[in-house]
Amino acid sequence: MSNAASWSAFGAFDKAAKPNLMAQIFAVLTAAQAFSDPAQTYPWLMSALLIIGSGWVGFLALKAKSWFGLLVPLASLIWLAQLLGLNPFASVAFWFFSHVALAMLFGAAAYTFMRTSTTVKK
Repeated sequence: MSNAASWSAFGAFDKAAKPNLMAQIFAVLTAAQAFSDPAQTYPWLMSALLIIGSGWVGFLALKAKSWFGLLVPLASLIWLAQLLGLNPFASVAFWFFSHVALAMLFGAAAYTFMRTSTTVKK
C-alpha cells in the first residue's frame, strides 16, 4: 500500500538537474512533423522512432513513478496504427493535434522526471 502512495504526477526528480536533451529533441522533431503535409504517406521510420522513444520515456516514467509520463506511450499508440497500414491521420486537425500533443508530452517529460544529473565526469 505504501508503494502505491509514492506515485505522483511528475514523479521523483532532482529540480537542480538539467532537462533531458533527448526528450527535447523528440519534442522538436514531433512538433516539426505537425507542419508536414498530411496528404503524403507518413514515413514509417518516423512512426517507429516515435514509438521507440515513447517506450523509452514510459520506462523512465515507471522508474520515476510518474503517472504523467505513462501518458507518452499511450499517446504514441496512434502511430502504431499508421505502421499497421491504417490511416488515423486522415483529418488535418487530428494530424496537427496528435503531433502537438505528443510534442508537449515529450517536452514536459524532459523538464520533469527525465532531468539528468549535473555532475561533471572527469
